[in-house]
Amino acid sequence: MKVLYLALLGLVYSCTNAPAESNKKLVGNICEYSQWLSISEEGNQVLIEIQNPDDSSKIYRLHIPDFSSNEFSSSFDIDKPISRMACLSSTHIGMLSELGLQSHIVAVSNLKYVYDPQVKKNKPIALGEEQSVSVEKILKSKAEVIVYSAFSSSFSKEKVLNKLGILCIPNFDWRELHPLGRAEWMLLFGYLTGHQEEAKIKFNEIKAHYSEIKTKINGSNPISILSGNMTGDYWYAPAGNSYHAKLLEDAGLNYVFSEDPGTGSLAYSFEKILGMSSEIDLWLNPGFETKKEILQAFPKSNLLPFINQSSLFCYSHNANKYWERSACRPDLILADYAELKNGLNVDGSKLVFYKKVQ
Repeated sequence: MKVLYLALLGLVYSCTNAPAESNKKLVGNICEYSQWLSISEEGNQVLIEIQNPDDSSKIYRLHIPDFSSNEFSSSFDIDKPISRMACLSSTHIGMLSELGLQSHIVAVSNLKYVYDPQVKKNKPIALGEEQSVSVEKILKSKAEVIVYSAFSSSFSKEKVLNKLGILCIPNFDWRELHPLGRAEWMLLFGYLTGHQEEAKIKFNEIKAHYSEIKTKINGSNPISILSGNMTGDYWYAPAGNSYHAKLLEDAGLNYVFSEDPGTGSLAYSFEKILGMSSEIDLWLNPGFETKKEILQAFPKSNLLPFINQSSLFCYSHNANKYWERSACRPDLILADYAELKNGLNVDGSKLVFYKKVQ
């Protein structure tokens, strides 16, 4: 794996020690929905660009061959398909698993949170949390690439790993605003492993299924929903411009904070939630499997009429499954939400991620 420092159109932007540049212009970004991932193809070469959402001057560039062409060259940053990868987020595991590439995962943060049975069976090395991963364990895993989520401004082990010939690639799927923008990051894993055609086919299937579900949703009889729960002194809920709010909108659900701007989380007082509690027909993601657990964690919840008068649903009965697969399968979440729109008549057997909180 060879890292080059060449100028691309006379400009150099990089958020890592491995900026990949090309002296041949590539055209056409194949990514339709992602704001932060760009993949351009021309001839037998591919340029992957990953934009840092918080700093427009930081773009990670990776110049690789079109592995399907079998015309590899040492002038690229990667000269052969990646077969050993360290994944520091559940979503990365989910995307590789969706492509049937579980065997490529040789290291993860914590085996406790892995859902995919095949990945667990393969027993990848546990590296620890992103900012404190063990370099020794990464070397032991023989990972060629480590994909991290860049939750903080930098990846602490990046410099030393780059010196050891291990590429460190940031992944910002969690910052996307469109559900299909998150799923589109599976293309990154497809191109890195030489399975880009399979990744394109899979993403197009997910996109088509998402569109089909959205088209069939009955827009009449909207129900009002609240999402989130109390943590400490505040109720945290998805902001109105977030990918979660977009899913709720596409499902024909009337999200009470849909007009509240922001792309992350909103923080409101319990009193505000109590004041609107009579409007709520459906409460999503309270964070617990039972009402008893909700009341134990936050006793004031008994003042909320919707805890007994509305439908409550959450993914907490199998959180590992949700966090691992939901980013790459927004179509299945949309299908769940479309079913939840039936209110008290929800057919639980049709739900993929969600389950009623009893």
